[in-house]
Amino acid sequence: MQEQTEIRVFIADDHEVTLRNLSEIINAAPGMRVVDTVMDATAVEPYFRNGSNGIDIILMDIGMPEIDGLSLMVRIKNMCKGSLKVIMITGLRGVIFPSEALRNHADGFIAKSRHKDEIVDAIRRVHKGEMVILPDTDEEFPVEDFQGQIPDLTNLSDKTIRVICMVAKGFIIKEIADTLDISENYAERLKNIAMHKLGAKNSAHLGAIVEKYGLCRVSE
Repeated sequence: MQEQTEIRVFIADDHEVTLRNLSEIINAAPGMRVVDTVMDATAVEPYFRNGSNGIDIILMDIGMPEIDGLSLMVRIKNMCKGSLKVIMITGLRGVIFPSEALRNHADGFIAKSRHKDEIVDAIRRVHKGEMVILPDTDEEFPVEDFQGQIPDLTNLSDKTIRVICMVAKGFIIKEIADTLDISENYAERLKNIAMHKLGAKNSAHLGAIVEKYGLCRVSE
């Protein structure tokens, strides 16, 4: 008897072309297949009402018209009690999307612009228990620190945390400075201090780190 080792994937996306393309990519990859797809976000929750239905990984679009993909992901993961993993996908661009996905405990984030080999590799890695973040290529940031030690967050001031949490939500420096009633130079300096202490390579990487370790949840 052949051992059942294939990765079973479910895709939820309101674009027919995306569903077709992702299905072709996944079904052509050895050891994985698409079990089912839906374009109507309202059909996702009933599908998983009684558990994972043998699904290992869901690819779920963040920006579906009927239901917010991030909120839906949280409900599905609660229903399945950790028995499946969810990778959020999007064709939209912006620092906020990887960070928001992490904040809602997604197992991965993939921009639809990524190469098919990267998508297949990401699914395999998430299935093994890794966290994989693949935003648009010009927004890319490494995630090595997610696999290693938790960085020291105790020496960040409350104002610094407020700055970097606003960065994680996609605010620009001028908006941060105006909101916190500080100069733009000071806001930029606090951001740079945090990036240095946390080992962040850019704003997207910084946002992902602070969301991953719950800084924004603590400060709210």
